[in-house]
Amino acid sequence: MDPQAFIDISRLSHTYPGKGKTPDRAALVEVDLHIRAGEMLALLGPNGSGKSTLLRVLTTALKPDAGQVRVGGVDLATDPRSVRRQLGVVFQKPALDRKMSVVENMRATGQLYGMRGDQIDSRMRELLSGLGLADRAGEKVEFLSGGLARRVELAKALLPQPSILVLDEPTTGLDPISRQEFWQQVASLRGDGTTVIVTTHLLDEAEVCDRVAIMHQGKLLACAPPEELQRAIGKQVLTLECDEPASMLNEVETVLGLQGRQVEQSLRFPLEEEFSIDRLLEHFSSRIRRLSLAHPSLDDVFVQFTGERLATGQELI
Repeated sequence: MDPQAFIDISRLSHTYPGKGKTPDRAALVEVDLHIRAGEMLALLGPNGSGKSTLLRVLTTALKPDAGQVRVGGVDLATDPRSVRRQLGVVFQKPALDRKMSVVENMRATGQLYGMRGDQIDSRMRELLSGLGLADRAGEKVEFLSGGLARRVELAKALLPQPSILVLDEPTTGLDPISRQEFWQQVASLRGDGTTVIVTTHLLDEAEVCDRVAIMHQGKLLACAPPEELQRAIGKQVLTLECDEPASMLNEVETVLGLQGRQVEQSLRFPLEEEFSIDRLLEHFSSRIRRLSLAHPSLDDVFVQFTGERLATGQELI
């Protein structure tokens, strides 16, 4: 365990048992993750990577098979109630009563947290004003846009003034403008020292975080600031789209001495030094349909660690 970490996850493992002919599925495999107070951390990975399973453990909704989790010095296994008191959660699936108004949803949430009526009203006014919802307080949720409803979810999560804000795929189903507005609201909260953990499969959401934890098939493959992860794979990434990529990969490696990998129908080559396109075209111009040479992205980082592109979709485990 890391004594400096606010959230300390050590050797965390969990397997979902199979049913019938379906085999057991390892959702988490000895995950070690140490999160500092006030940090914004992205859990980045595709379907089945274990992101949501990790959050289910952290929010005390799932008891893991093995490992230890401590939050603010509290052992999750022995005192889950104290851990829950530190959390505010925005779930992937909406958790609002659409037939109730914004205020009614907020008050019901405050009562579940054990807050007094005057506490709820004071905190609610503050949050609704800060999130641009004051003029919609009396409206039923069913009449709000997806973006406004997500703001209400955020306000609910922040009602008890949690030290940790957990966001599980929070912008699923939102249009680009609503997504941007949601993250602007989250950014405005960072000044109060709230620790933010977000699961996402969207690269632009991960890029604004302090650190990115790359998850794949239940394993934590890397965790570092996004720019550090990008620098680690080279100065540039050469991407080629071509016919017969497997044979092309072997030839480029042999002729030009580049080491790369095939990803679907494209080839990717991380480059440590400046690279001349002329030499590539001299040998292979007739076989290249498209090429690009750019600074590494988080997508390139993910490919480098997993051999796959980051797929989109809803989390399965």
